[in-house]
Amino acid sequence: MPDYETHEFDVVIIGAGGAGLRAAIEAKERGLRTALVCKSLLGKAHTVMAEGGAAAAMGNVWPQDNWQVHFRDTMRGGKMLNNWRMAQI
Repeated sequence: MPDYETHEFDVVIIGAGGAGLRAAIEAKERGLRTALVCKSLLGKAHTVMAEGGAAAAMGNVWPQDNWQVHFRDTMRGGKMLNNWRMAQI
């Protein structure tokens, strides 16, 4: 006898952030057998961590602030694992 179970779904959603949860709700409301797979506990996705904040260079408030400072801070905040081209945009 196998040491695993199998399940059948109409839709499998990977990621339980805001978009994934919304997709799961919609699929379920349409009567589809829906699975939601996440790497952590529900409620611990990056959507929750973002908290609706925005980061920007504020040169109008602090003259030394500019896009280069913002870029550096973004890269440091991401432990230099960020895609630098995306952070530069």
